[in-house]
Amino acid sequence: MLSCRPRQRGFTLIELLVVIVIIAILAAILFPVFSQAKEAARKTTCSSNLRGFGLALVLYLNDHEGYYPQTKQTLGNPEVENADESKEAPDRGSAFYILLPYVVGHSGHHDTGNNSVDQTQLKDYLLLTCPTDPNPWDPKCPTVYNPGGSSANSYLVNGYFIWGMNESQVGQTSNAIIFVERRSLPSQVQGQIDPYPFCDDSYKPWFQHDQNPLSPSHHMDEFDGAIQTNRHNQGANYTFCDGHVKWMHFRQTYDPPMVNLHRPY
Repeated sequence: MLSCRPRQRGFTLIELLVVIVIIAILAAILFPVFSQAKEAARKTTCSSNLRGFGLALVLYLNDHEGYYPQTKQTLGNPEVENADESKEAPDRGSAFYILLPYVVGHSGHHDTGNNSVDQTQLKDYLLLTCPTDPNPWDPKCPTVYNPGGSSANSYLVNGYFIWGMNESQVGQTSNAIIFVERRSLPSQVQGQIDPYPFCDDSYKPWFQHDQNPLSPSHHMDEFDGAIQTNRHNQGANYTFCDGHVKWMHFRQTYDPPMVNLHRPY
């Protein structure tokens, strides 16, 4: 007896290829969107980290009569006297270490006594790690590249503020940058490869070959300097002295002689 059931028909090779091509096209469209969304989330986390230290800075200034965390000996004019890095000592550690007890949510928050967190433990705090930074805690920084220096993390403090500066010396706190993102990988500029990351916890805006012939290095080079200028969609996060954080293109912060938000006065 013959069956009356309809004959089942499978996909032809052409139909399968069409489906595969459609899926590939959709993936090519959607993957960049997902990637951008993930980077936007990482940029927000990084911005939140810097905002945490910006708020901690405001609390610290209130407790210390307007003086910024000092890690170097007091100089009359570090822009001149530190041009060749001859007066770095004594090094009192990282400014981030000094601010850590003031970070909201930290167990030592608002503790005006001795800091209880050792510098080697800083890497345990995600607040010092940008999610987009591929190498935030390079073990070679304090041992090989910058022997004896502070442990490097994802961020840097503006060198103007670590020599005993007072808030009264700052022109406009809302227009002066104090924290930036650190360049943590080697760079390549015009075919020349710099094999080292920037290994310090502070950068010195007066170290610039085009403006200061005495400077031993150029911290303000847009691509090869201290700052990671294009970590988040061709820009980076910057913290200002009043505590607010803003994503900006580097040339919006530094384009002398017209723009220099890294010089506080």
